[in-house]
Amino acid sequence: MQGLLAAVDDAHPDSAVDETWLHLNEELPSWLVALHKGESGGVTLPDDVTDALRHALELEQQAAIRFDFRREDNGYRERSQALSGEFDADTRARILELTTELGLVRPSQPEWTEHDRTLILGGAHRSPLQRATYAAHLESAGYQLGEPYFLGSPRLLMDQPDERARTADYAPGAVDEFDLMIAGAREAFGFSSEDVGFLCGCSTVEMICPQWPWRDTAAAAQTPPRFTHERAAILDRAAGAPGTVLSASTGRPPYRPDTTDTLALWARYAHPAAGERLLVVTTQVFVPFQTFDSLKRLYLAHGVEIDTVGYGADWSGREETPELLLQETLSGIRSARRLLVEAAQALAA
Repeated sequence: MQGLLAAVDDAHPDSAVDETWLHLNEELPSWLVALHKGESGGVTLPDDVTDALRHALELEQQAAIRFDFRREDNGYRERSQALSGEFDADTRARILELTTELGLVRPSQPEWTEHDRTLILGGAHRSPLQRATYAAHLESAGYQLGEPYFLGSPRLLMDQPDERARTADYAPGAVDEFDLMIAGAREAFGFSSEDVGFLCGCSTVEMICPQWPWRDTAAAAQTPPRFTHERAAILDRAAGAPGTVLSASTGRPPYRPDTTDTLALWARYAHPAAGERLLVVTTQVFVPFQTFDSLKRLYLAHGVEIDTVGYGADWSGREETPELLLQETLSGIRSARRLLVEAAQALAA
């Protein structure tokens, strides 16, 4: 990690930490702000926990400016809209080498051969198809997936770059990520039918859901109404367990739902039990941050055992750019810090 920070500093020596290093509208707990300033904050924790929290905050603060290629003044860009870091060939090679050591490049295999349930995480462009296909590949290789779930969101498909053009072969007519997840599941697993409905009891995404927990907050007026609903599609196939596609509402208005929102919806929907073995399937570059997210949302809260895997660039044919690798290193740092905060609060309680 220190090597990555140094490599980017050498490429952009004018990089400097500013006061906007936290992600979007995120706020730290008051006790953690005090801890970061060297004060007690009224929370008693073991010294090693306190040291880990301070180290995570310092690292995130350093990485936020150096590794963030999605930030803009009024929000953030999607990953496919990230800025260019303009790195030279030697720096690009160094970034690839170091992020490979950190686990963002080489594909991973499941730790266990048997799982109670499998979560295929959502994404943009061809990720829904590729992740579903990788899960089906693991199943055909002898890994037991249990019940498959496909976790998406109501994010509309992008115009720049043209997401519809890149997904028309497997998801013609798709409007949002939820549609891509349904299409990817059908294509990869051979699901033959679907029953789509609103979990929240609504009939349209055009109005703010009355069941949405953040409907009375200040940010509700700026939140697209479609981001406030929860939907499900039940898929059948001739052999094997049926599949379920879920579309989460956002827990961070006015922005689209993120991984933790989809995991939280799955937990409410599926009622996981302590000790369950859960396989989480994603792209390898996202394995670190989505492992931490899964541990925070599902292990700490429900005692579910997490086994996260991802396919690499050689499997999907996608280039792993330095910008993407650095961006997802930052995502991993942020997610690890959030996991540490949740765990520390549990210890303090």
